[in-house]
Amino acid sequence: MKYCRYCTFCIDIENDCYYCTYFDKILKRIDKVVSCVEFVMSELGDVDTGKQYKPRIKRKNMVTQQISLFDTK
Repeated sequence: MKYCRYCTFCIDIENDCYYCTYFDKILKRIDKVVSCVEFVMSELGDVDTGKQYKPRIKRKNMVTQQISLFDTK
């Protein structure tokens, strides 16, 4: 997944707003998934915290059976 906050071109301007240096524009949200073709994963991690990106672990679908209150034997 591509998030602006993990991109090399995203910078934090004095804790006021986020700016994309590649497209020269202010970013409104950096926590949404984007489909930017110029995305480059930052070696430093998240813009604010520096944490590296960890993809979510997909959970297996739970198989459940419906239990009837009225036993039909």
